[in-house]
Amino acid sequence: MNSDQTSDDDSSSDVSSVPAKRARTDTYGASSTTSHGSVLPDSEDEETPDSCDHSQLTENDNPTKTTLNYSEHSPEGNLRLSRSSLSENCSSPNEQYEEYRHEDNDADNDDVSMRPSFSTMNDNNFYSKNTDQSSKIDETVSGQYSEKSKRMMSNMGFKPGKGLGKFEHGRVEPVEASTQKGKRGLGFQASTVGEAPKDFKWTPDSSPPEASEEVLWMPTPPSETLSGDVLDEWLQRGSKKLTIDDETNFVDQHILQGVLKSKSIFDTLDDEDMRNARFRSNPYETIGAVIFLNRAAVKMANIDAVFDFMFTKPMKPSGEPAVDTKDMLYFADVCAGPGGFSEYVLYRKGWRAKGFGFTLKGPNDFKLSDFYAATPETFNPYYGVKEDGNIFDPANLTSLKDFVLKQTDDQGVHFLMADGGFSVEGQENIQEILSKQLYLCQCLAALMLVRTGGHFVVKLFDVFTLFSVSLIYIMYRCFEKVSIHKPVTSRPANSERYLVCKWKKLGTESVEHHLYSVNSMLWRGLDREEDITGLVPLSVLQEDTAFFDYIYKSNCMLGERQIKNLLKIAAFSKDKNLSEPNQALMRTECLELWQLPDKVRTQPERLNPDDTLMRILNSMEKRASDSHNAHSFKTVVLGKQPIYLKQISDIEILKNVYDWHFTFLSSGKNSPELKIFLGCGGKRVCQLESNGWKNVLDLHITIPAKTLFYGEIVKEYHGQGLHQMFNKAIHIIDALMLGGIDISNMSLTERLNQCYLFCTALEKQSCDLALRCKRFYNMENFSKGVSNLEYRAMKRVKKAVTINIPMRSNRKEMYHVVGSVLFLKEIREPWIAQISKKTGFKYYFKIGKDRKPRSEYFLLEEAQLDMLSAYSGRVLWPWEDAAGAIFEGQPQVGISRVDMEEYITQNMIR
Repeated sequence: MNSDQTSDDDSSSDVSSVPAKRARTDTYGASSTTSHGSVLPDSEDEETPDSCDHSQLTENDNPTKTTLNYSEHSPEGNLRLSRSSLSENCSSPNEQYEEYRHEDNDADNDDVSMRPSFSTMNDNNFYSKNTDQSSKIDETVSGQYSEKSKRMMSNMGFKPGKGLGKFEHGRVEPVEASTQKGKRGLGFQASTVGEAPKDFKWTPDSSPPEASEEVLWMPTPPSETLSGDVLDEWLQRGSKKLTIDDETNFVDQHILQGVLKSKSIFDTLDDEDMRNARFRSNPYETIGAVIFLNRAAVKMANIDAVFDFMFTKPMKPSGEPAVDTKDMLYFADVCAGPGGFSEYVLYRKGWRAKGFGFTLKGPNDFKLSDFYAATPETFNPYYGVKEDGNIFDPANLTSLKDFVLKQTDDQGVHFLMADGGFSVEGQENIQEILSKQLYLCQCLAALMLVRTGGHFVVKLFDVFTLFSVSLIYIMYRCFEKVSIHKPVTSRPANSERYLVCKWKKLGTESVEHHLYSVNSMLWRGLDREEDITGLVPLSVLQEDTAFFDYIYKSNCMLGERQIKNLLKIAAFSKDKNLSEPNQALMRTECLELWQLPDKVRTQPERLNPDDTLMRILNSMEKRASDSHNAHSFKTVVLGKQPIYLKQISDIEILKNVYDWHFTFLSSGKNSPELKIFLGCGGKRVCQLESNGWKNVLDLHITIPAKTLFYGEIVKEYHGQGLHQMFNKAIHIIDALMLGGIDISNMSLTERLNQCYLFCTALEKQSCDLALRCKRFYNMENFSKGVSNLEYRAMKRVKKAVTINIPMRSNRKEMYHVVGSVLFLKEIREPWIAQISKKTGFKYYFKIGKDRKPRSEYFLLEEAQLDMLSAYSGRVLWPWEDAAGAIFEGQPQVGISRVDMEEYITQNMIR
């Protein structure tokens, strides 16, 4: 959200008086991941519309001669402006038009097409009638009317210097072209640009734009973090301040005054003219939103790429990946509605990333259904204990921390993004002062939620005041590397910039507690005349000369660049024939550099179950032989029944016990709860019945599209006897594809790890059905697995054999009844697994075609049994009503626990 007049309207954030969300604008699909309306910000977003010069009647030798400039008074001819590129507020109701953003490379120049003036016309030969009279008209009337107009005037009897009518005493002067635009009322005057500062100029021969960007890191900060006592001593109070024109400690006074004056020249310029000129003058404007919800998503892609993808591919200081294939990438997005930043991250990572969003409730809330480029199933919106999403409220911040830590094993997120802002219409020049608590709370959220070694990026506007700079200094002391950067997707004439913090240090808790205390003071409200003016004394900042010089140079550099681009917009508003020739080139080069497709935003396909199944099969690395059509695959492969163990002799199928794994199921033989499940996206989840698909809408579960797994619907109990309650859940046993990621050819152990991550990513604290991964045991550890079973008193039966359900969070104990044991093989023949007598470790062995033995201590890809083969060869040992007898080892039930343990012991090779 942006409140900066020149800020990008579609950044993301929240708006309110405290802050309340900004009113969404209907103008041109303005949208912003924050949410302010189409306020003219303090910089380019609202400051530089087109201007039309008012034509004046001039007197010379002929008092009737006029110099009307028709082209500047007439409506613009063929102005093709993208609805959303004119204003960057990503939360406008017109966001559905984002997909039409300037995809034509030539669209950026279309807005300068206007009616040709006399001076550019050469059609006299075509209009040969009354050419003599027309030439006389030319002498009297300035060349601002088309040849057709002049011919019509001649045909109607107009004579130069004579009045209209039979007796020539009618009107002598031509009627002045109307300057009214639309339904703006009679007497409306065309907008104009004010007088530009004399000390700054923009010229068309300025250096051409570039797609590449340079990152300037602050000097290495001191290694020690700040203590709470020092911070308390540094805290400064003073009278409230509502002016910024004297804030020259961190910027050259000449630059500061230039910025303020350059913004003010657009006070009398119409919003539409401003957006028109801004669109034509910005070389990066036609990049638009490409495939995403809004431009904020592209802005995050820009920042991520410029900083070597430090957010979507985080690295440790040692150069090792911070997240490997067995881990989940956790992120937080605060002040984030409608969610452009998060859509980008999920586009890059898919379900392997889990996000926690916090934003103001209301019209600018998250629009997860509009995440066309990524699936939102692993995104968790949260609004705090007050259920309003107000980041200023200390209670909300505390509950947000508890919420995130509980779902990240108390580690926190790998990175946090903050893009907050709110409307400051009419007070654009003091936006920084009005945003101070927002700056504070976003930085506080980072210290509360980001794990050690994690990253942080936050949007700022001007940073001229002591409060803003001292807050940056505190973050500079809490992270290993810090940079202030303005990406090219941030419109060049606004004051927006981003603070990027890399690798959070250990021991920042005292800073977190201090900033929390400061925010609590601001939340409770100080005296009317009192305020927190600084977090670090000016003298301390000046003593750290490296930091101070960086801030000063950054403000001067960004301020001077902003002034020039404001003046560029002013020039484009005055001269509508000006255009930026590099827009198409910059779009192509930037998207390639950021690794984004040059496509328009389109709604995802809504496929039926069989089409989804075929899409899955066609995208597999190694297709199954029976996957040429959906019907045969469902019948021959997915419909195959397991092998059942009924008597002791059947156990022989489980030879080479080190090759097998087992798990306890709730289902028995031929149970309808044991099914193949298919995810078509969102709540469109189906289960296979015979050769058809049945929707499971009654289960209330959301699963990413292109998901196919083998699982069972389980009753999860808590409590015993009459106090017993249960909820249903789906337990994944094995999977072919998860959210478009093919895992079918991984080993069983690796597939189970991916299923566990998948369930972790989809876990939510909501009323949705739980999705869990089955716990498997090595078959040689059968006795250890059985030792986890126990009798429990049930509501409808006296007692039953049950097993606890592993839970990630500290909830009440859950368990399910044991109905059978399922065995899955992991090793592909002729390979077998054995235990080394010398080392005691498991190794993998085979006799090759050349009759030579081969052994490895790691499982080779050729030795891994794929998912479909393991599924087809699965073995089921039903317990059902005889579970008690089997558990107790009674021989009369066919196969007992004792029989299985004896077989395993005899066949284990030591």
